[in-house]
Amino acid sequence: MRFIFLIFVFSVILNGNVYSQVLQNIRVEFERSFKEKGKEEIVKGIIYYQTPGKVLVIIKDPITQWMILEKNELIIYYPIDTLAIRFTTPHPVSLSFFQPFLSVMKDDYGLTGMGFTLYNHRISGDTLSTYWSPPNKLSKVMSNLILVYVADRIACSELKKTDGTTIIKSSFSNHIRYGGDYFPLQISMVRYVGADSTFERIIYRNPQFNISIPLEVRDFKIPSYVEIEEIEW
Repeated sequence: MRFIFLIFVFSVILNGNVYSQVLQNIRVEFERSFKEKGKEEIVKGIIYYQTPGKVLVIIKDPITQWMILEKNELIIYYPIDTLAIRFTTPHPVSLSFFQPFLSVMKDDYGLTGMGFTLYNHRISGDTLSTYWSPPNKLSKVMSNLILVYVADRIACSELKKTDGTTIIKSSFSNHIRYGGDYFPLQISMVRYVGADSTFERIIYRNPQFNISIPLEVRDFKIPSYVEIEEIEW
């Protein structure tokens, strides 16, 4: 269960973003690699996103796992083990390995919805750098977040501690355009944790927008014979 638990711990963040209704759904394949202390874990699967915020993830490797996310609820289902766990939270939930892809549809990358406040910006040629202060509840550990766009494409971001050191640094590349937005197909992140660092890379493949979602995905429900464990998180 250790690996299964890690998938969940590093995959969920709290968020309240709402996206444009013009985009009805997305299907995209992904590969997520996570390196820490010399060990690497790789997860592969398919993400189905349906407005207004329902997400279904089918993980195919290294295990068979379904993740169903809607509003304040996340269900993790293991069809081979006939096991399901429902996590409920007092706040909306989103997936950290998909949120960076979706957030480009927001003019402010969804930062206002997460409680960040824009306090400065700089323009140099086709490069726009914006500076954000964190919400009050995080101000004791975070000082600011820097978000950089180049030619209307998100290029990099950096989140800093109150002492000026970096918490997370991210880079975005290989963009594709849909409906006026540039979606990054590769995201690389470095998290600085004490003397150690963790490295994460997400690669998105074959993105499809506004398609006909398969019925088995659109209407998916946990089978009635599967007992669901309830956890408040």
